[in-house]
Amino acid sequence: MTISCQKRKRKNGNVYRYVVTVRKKYFSATESLTFPDKASGRAWAKAVEEEMQEQSSNAEQDSLRYESAKSRSGDITLSQYLEAYCRKMESLPKESRISYRDMQAIKFWQKCWLTEKRSKEITGDMLIDLLDERLEKVTPATNHLYVSVLRRALDFQKRVGLYFRRFITEDLMKELWKLKLVGKSKEDDTRPTEQQVYLLYKEFLEGYNKPRSKVPYHHLMLFSIYSAFREGEICSIRYSDLDMENGEVIIRDRKDPKKKYGNHQKVPLCPVCLEIIAMQPRVDGEDRIFPFKAQTVSTKFSERTKALGFPELRFHSFRHEGISRFFEQKMSIPEVAIRSGHKTWDNLRRYTHLIHREPPDFWSGCKRIEEQCWAENKLENTLLKWL
Repeated sequence: MTISCQKRKRKNGNVYRYVVTVRKKYFSATESLTFPDKASGRAWAKAVEEEMQEQSSNAEQDSLRYESAKSRSGDITLSQYLEAYCRKMESLPKESRISYRDMQAIKFWQKCWLTEKRSKEITGDMLIDLLDERLEKVTPATNHLYVSVLRRALDFQKRVGLYFRRFITEDLMKELWKLKLVGKSKEDDTRPTEQQVYLLYKEFLEGYNKPRSKVPYHHLMLFSIYSAFREGEICSIRYSDLDMENGEVIIRDRKDPKKKYGNHQKVPLCPVCLEIIAMQPRVDGEDRIFPFKAQTVSTKFSERTKALGFPELRFHSFRHEGISRFFEQKMSIPEVAIRSGHKTWDNLRRYTHLIHREPPDFWSGCKRIEEQCWAENKLENTLLKWL
């Protein structure tokens, strides 16, 4: 039972060939594989040695066949590696896992045609072809996000316990930027007009009055404008974290580039937000004020705005509107930052060049729409019987 390492010189640097050998009475096996660094090689060798030991303990005189470890560790497909990566993520504590957005990117890689390629087969040209195909459906910024997620997944291989060649090199990334297959996201400065807000409120309100409707998109839209919270934050705030008397709520695990979990912030709420909260029906056994999936809210909202002829409006556009209104109300940068959750001045800089004007009173206008709606229509949604 031995593990040996042979150093070999190549044009682009040194490589290390690890050889694992186990010989017992009814069992004999040898595995070898070359790695770009010692750490990956040692991790692979130890994993292979453990597998050999396990198989040798079960070996019988008439069953000497060894199941190659290469097929699982050294020459696996991208699909096999990502499956192991996802299993590893599920075993980690919540604060150590990747985000929902990044997991969606991993799911894309698991379904694309590149996923059946093996570690030794994947080339930079293959990645270029795949990203070029995707530009018909997504932006270079989305490509950049997905490539970054895959790159970080491959860097996690020491904890996954499998070796996969890191084919996304610095030179390949430079080439992707040069070919404009990846890029930076564009700043979305879209603000809804008064007419659009009132039209959307009326449409969403009428939709909410249907017997099976559960999501008050009209209230979520206005809450986003007056709070400037992200959709994930709106759908996670709790009654137990709400202080109605002082007009404050605690946002748990607020987005932070350096601290993903445990970043709890106490944030002030305006009277309109408190009034909207008071209008929400309580759900038995549910502590969240808006007990909905943020991704579903965002997707359904975009579908509705497109159907009404406003494809440029997303749910995030109303957070942008809210931040703009804060500055138009002459709030200071710290006052806006505590409400919006921004961590750096650069992220708020683009809002400070706005022409200061008195922002429209959307809430009063929407309440008039709501009064007219209930005067002209019969209540059908059981959630609204308390009105």
